[in-house]
Amino acid sequence: VCSASSGGGAPSAPSSNRAVTAMDEYREAQRQKWLVAQTEKQGSSVSSGAAASSAAAPGQTGGAAGSSSSNAPAASSSSSAPLSSSAAAGDTSAAQRGEPLVARRVHILPVETDPVERGNDKGRLELLAPELRRKREAQEIIKTGGYMRVSGHDFIVVEAEPDESLLAKDTDYYVDGEPIKRFGKVHLVCLWDFESGSSARDSNELFSEYVSPYFRSKLDSGEDMAGIIHVNKVIKIFDRDFQVMAAEPATDLGIMDANTMVFVDWDGTPEFEKIHIVPFQDTLPNAYEFDVFNDYLKPYLTRNKHLRLSVNDQFTYQGVQFKVVCTVPERQSGRIGRNTTVYCEGVLHPSLRNLLPAELLEQLSHLPPGLQMLLLNTEALAGGYEERLIEVQEMLSRRRGLNNETIDRVEKFRWDDQNVPPDGQTQCMVCLCDFSSGEEVRRLPCTHVFHASCIDEWLRRCTDCPICKANVDRAVRQY
Repeated sequence: VCSASSGGGAPSAPSSNRAVTAMDEYREAQRQKWLVAQTEKQGSSVSSGAAASSAAAPGQTGGAAGSSSSNAPAASSSSSAPLSSSAAAGDTSAAQRGEPLVARRVHILPVETDPVERGNDKGRLELLAPELRRKREAQEIIKTGGYMRVSGHDFIVVEAEPDESLLAKDTDYYVDGEPIKRFGKVHLVCLWDFESGSSARDSNELFSEYVSPYFRSKLDSGEDMAGIIHVNKVIKIFDRDFQVMAAEPATDLGIMDANTMVFVDWDGTPEFEKIHIVPFQDTLPNAYEFDVFNDYLKPYLTRNKHLRLSVNDQFTYQGVQFKVVCTVPERQSGRIGRNTTVYCEGVLHPSLRNLLPAELLEQLSHLPPGLQMLLLNTEALAGGYEERLIEVQEMLSRRRGLNNETIDRVEKFRWDDQNVPPDGQTQCMVCLCDFSSGEEVRRLPCTHVFHASCIDEWLRRCTDCPICKANVDRAVRQY
């Protein structure tokens, strides 16, 4: 801020300082006024949420339109509207003050049996509505794993977001899903990674030092709580990560209580000594300098520290695609540990062999060398890698060629070294081996010759000649 004199000279220093000071005071006054307004807005939002229990919005569930006469809280079984900016600001302020946050989403399911007709999510919400309004008015903290007993029926909070929070007018309620079961048995595995490392301690110590105290604290907390278990999910217990490997009854989600039998063991995934992970050249950025390991590979491995890897596995981070090209020792699956040396030198060019997933590469490896080359050839195609990749994937995953009856109609004879075809062909272009006298060969309608066993395998997958692309099916059946 500056002021100019009528004579056009520079302003004096005292005048300039006073102007700057006045402007700073004005800005501070405006900031204080804005903070007071935000505090009042948050206070009115919370009070209106508590006072609106008798006039709550009619309940709605995904797939059901219209209003409910029970004044249930608003709900959605598949999607929900985002929170308002004032609610988000309220959450931030509450966190700074150490107060419980406002629940954004709450998922509630009945335990064991459904008190309403199956699929009637609206009925579940109407049954829960009085208890939810009571908890909202009383400002009771709702937690993941907390029981709710309504009209003689047990419900449980499968998930609250945040995990401990208060219900408000903006909270979205989800009640869809099958009734949750109590697990009789649960199998946990303690995971290791390059940060925590593996251990040779007895698995009984895992139970006594980690699993038992963790779940016992929930059951003995004096609150009506239980442990919610997701099969295949990872649970953070103190400084260790545990994965739920299996459970009985066989379901993805269940309750772990005092009657659940728990089996605990260490993760037996082997550790690689060395691993070579290479990026695809066409996915690397070219507009700025970067370090492949520190900017891409290390952040990805840190975020996915329990990842099991094997040769030919692929993954993408920040738009850069990587592939595992070699491991030591050569195991089917392993993990990067504290003693693993990670190499990332070099780049891969986008060939079909590099782009195919591991399961299709396994199928491809069992085919003759020449057939592999024919399948992976892209020179004759103008569509590029993407089009050819889709074609090869379909060809390997499902057979779209000729049936055996049509193949048997293709000319077959025994090779004679003294009777070479006019074009001089003496080599099978599928296996890349020379013909030997007496071998069974087939001559396609286009006159190209192949070993019978080689071309039969090709024709079961494709109707065209592997050399000239002439349609064999059309020529044999003449349509």
